[in-house]
This record gives sequence, structure tokens and C-alpha cells, in this order.
Amino acid sequence: MSDAERKPLKGQGAPGRKRGRGKDLTGGSVRRHILGLTGFMAIGSLASMTFQVVDTYFVAQLGTEALAAMAFTFPVVMILHAISIGLGTGVTSVVSRVVGGGGGSESRGLATDSLLLGILTTAAFSVVGLMTIDPLFSLLGADAGVMPLIHDYMEIWYLGIVFMVVPLIGNSVIRAHGNAKFPSMIMSLGAVLNIVLDPILIFGLFGAPRLELQGAALATVTARFITFAAALWVLHYRMSALSYEWPTVARVAANWRKILHIGLPSTGTQLIGPVSMGVLTALIASFGSVAVAAYGVATRVEMLSLIIVMAISISMGPFVGQNAGAGRIDRVRLALRFSLQVCFVYGVLMAVLLAMFGPAVAGLFSDESDVVRMAAFYLLVVPISYPVMSVIGISSQTFNSLAKPIPAMVIGAGKSLVIQVPFAYAGAAIGGVEGVFVSMAASTFVMAAVAYVWIRRTIADEERVADTLVEPAATPAE
Repeated sequence: MSDAERKPLKGQGAPGRKRGRGKDLTGGSVRRHILGLTGFMAIGSLASMTFQVVDTYFVAQLGTEALAAMAFTFPVVMILHAISIGLGTGVTSVVSRVVGGGGGSESRGLATDSLLLGILTTAAFSVVGLMTIDPLFSLLGADAGVMPLIHDYMEIWYLGIVFMVVPLIGNSVIRAHGNAKFPSMIMSLGAVLNIVLDPILIFGLFGAPRLELQGAALATVTARFITFAAALWVLHYRMSALSYEWPTVARVAANWRKILHIGLPSTGTQLIGPVSMGVLTALIASFGSVAVAAYGVATRVEMLSLIIVMAISISMGPFVGQNAGAGRIDRVRLALRFSLQVCFVYGVLMAVLLAMFGPAVAGLFSDESDVVRMAAFYLLVVPISYPVMSVIGISSQTFNSLAKPIPAMVIGAGKSLVIQVPFAYAGAAIGGVEGVFVSMAASTFVMAAVAYVWIRRTIADEERVADTLVEPAATPAE
């Protein structure tokens, strides 16, 4: 075991010690911590993805208009998702650094104030959303025939969004304490409940009323309410991670500034992604419906293929935060190297598998030969960039956890808009839709190289500063 895995700081106890029901990530095996966090995160993410697919399947049984109405809600859902991820990133960064530094009451105050911020933000979002259903969705192109169905879904959805955002923030607090098990269980619980409630409330099974789209929204809100209660239960009873002192305005304002310092740029980055995807989809649509269908099939396969990469990227948040808070940048360097190595090997494996079985996999989603052929081409070319794709996500998470949100935002915006979109138009001009797919892989290589050099230099600078604050251990902790 290396010194970076076992060398304690002044005042620090044994590596890997428990903090309530959280876990100290500033000592012990770097590899075990990263793999443990990643495993639980992958399980929770897979459960959430499964629910989304099943939810869409049940709504599709109601007919084309119901499916179209739900499709119109996606931009709003994505905005809320971006806000949730942005706030969650800010919470993980701030709380994990305080936890790593040994802050007890300070971390509890941050956790409590972060939940309050989430509640007030979603309350405002809900009020504005309910007041603007007609003008907003008319602007998005919804006609008079679909608008009543949109009302059926969105009125319930808007009223329940607090139960969607606050559990995500609560899970971010729990992960910041080094516990990935409970967030995974909460995410899986919500997904299972949603899957069970969907057919019951949509189609009126077991004596329940047939609510159709309203049932889909009610199933989601009900499942999320359970996760809301579960997250609060874990934070209060299992982790004692909340503060019950009457908050002062000064404390709340200071904590919100810390969270939003990371959360606002992160939210902006998350919002840029859908914009870039919209531009790419419009460009691909210029080549016909077959191209759009193939792109849709390929990106669904890609989403599932990269679940481990996404899980490792998210897992770096609490690990880097705790170790940065404890001054253990040497462990951050080790975690960065190990995570990139794992993702490189995984990316190579996925690229080989998709090159070999891409046509067969695409055939599971469509029986049109042109769609399968074009999707298979995507799954042959774009995965070439998978071995380095993780550099972008892992670097962004590391920057955020080091309280450096601007580099993370530059990397995200650079990948989505500054590099990918121009590359895509150049690729389209040279090679049609196949050229677009090639350009997507090329843009990933370019941004990954920039991110790699940037994060390496940053870690080296941070480590030089941290080394002046670390006292050498008299005896190893392990």
C-alpha cells in the first residue's frame, strides 16, 4: 500500500473510519473506495434508466397523442434535471470538503440549508410552471388536441417536483459523507415503485381508477414522495446529518453562496448539453427520418453502454471532496489515475463489443435495414472515443470537488458547443450523416486531451500546496 493511501494528517484518526453511517474516504485503499462508490452508483443509475424506459412503454400503450404529449414535457423535465444535478454537484462538493476536514456542525448546517435551498427553488419552479403551461407548450409547438393531455400530466408533475429534487439533494449529502449504499437503495426503491404503480394508475388495475396520463404523473410523484421520505429518514435517523438549530440569515446566506458557487456553473453546463443535442438532432434530421431513427437507437445503446463510466465520474465527487478537505491531494491524484485507467480499459472493451455486435444490437430496436445499418455505423465509429471519453466527465467532477467550477464549465461547454457542433457541421459537409458521427468521436478526443492536460496541471499545483500542510506520519496507519 502506498503512503498516499495510509499517511494520516495531524489530528486525523485511522484511515477508513466511519462517520456516523458515512465513511471516511481520506484513508484506506483508494481503489476499494472508488470501486465501492462506483458499484452502488451504477446500480442506482441502472434502476433509474430502467424506470424511464418502462414509463415510456406504458404511456405508449395509450396512443400516439399521449406519447406526443409526454414528449413535449421532456424539455421542462430536462431543465429540472439540470437544476437538480447542478445543485447536487454543489452540495456534494461543499459538504464533502467540510466532512473531509472534520467539520461536524458545519456539515450538518450545510446539509440542512441545501435541502431548504432545494425546497424553495422547486417551489418557485412549480408556481411559475403552473402559470405558464399554455404559453410555454404552445411555444414548443403543442396544438389544441394535445394541450389537455399536457395539462393532465404537468399539473400533477409541477405540484410534486419538490419530491423529485429534494431526494436528489439528500442523496448528494449522503454520498458526500462517503455512503453510496443508501443513495443506491433510495434510487432503486423509487424506480421499482414507479414501475409497479404505472400500470395500476394508468390502466386502472386492481380496482384503482383509470387515470391514463394523470396516472403516469401520479405514479412518478408518489414514488418520488417515498424517496423523499426515505432520504430524510436516512439523513436524520441513520446519519444524524441534519441541524435542528434555528438557522440565522447569515448562516443560510453563507451556505447558499458556497453551494451556488459550484451549483450555478454546473447547472449552466447541464443546460448546455440538451441545447447541443437539439442542434445535433436538427442537423441529423436534415438527412431524413431514417438518420434520426438510427441516431435515436444508437444513443440509447450508448447510454446503457457508458453507465460504468458515468458512475465512476459521479463517484469521484465525494472522494475528491473529502480528500481535498483533508489536504490529501496525493490521494486525489491516485484516484484520478486509477479511475482513468479503469475507464480506458472499459472503453476499449465496449468499443470492441459494439464493433462486433452493433448490427445485432441495433436490430433489437428496429427492423428497418437502413436504420440498422446507420445505427451500426455509429456504434462502430463513435465508441472508438470511449476509452478517452471518461477524461471529460472525471475531470469536470474533480474540478467541481476542488471548488473550481469554471474549468468544469469550460470543459462541458467546450465539448458540447464550441467543439462538437462546429465539428459536426464540418463532418456533415464532408461525409453526410456518417461524417457527423465521425466528427462526434473526433471532438471527444480533442476535448479529452484539453481536459487531461488541464486537470493534471491543476492536481500538481494543488499537491505542491497541500504537501506544505501535511505532517509525515510517525507510524503507518495500516
